[in-house]
Amino acid sequence: MSACTLVAPPAPPDPVDEEGTLDELVAALWTGLRGDRPVACLICGAEMSPEYGVHARAIGGHCSTCGASLH
Repeated sequence: MSACTLVAPPAPPDPVDEEGTLDELVAALWTGLRGDRPVACLICGAEMSPEYGVHARAIGGHCSTCGASLH
């Protein structure tokens, strides 16, 4: 018999300071996605989840609410 533990996904991080540059905002999103964490969508603010290719690292992200993607 084996045991299984269910863990809730982490909450999206707080929005980035509005006074940052677009480059800083996108870099923060990539850092979150590459760290296998959901981030706040640039378009609607909902959760953007990491997307994976054939390797273990995230290759981008996708928002299930508005359909925006980051690749």
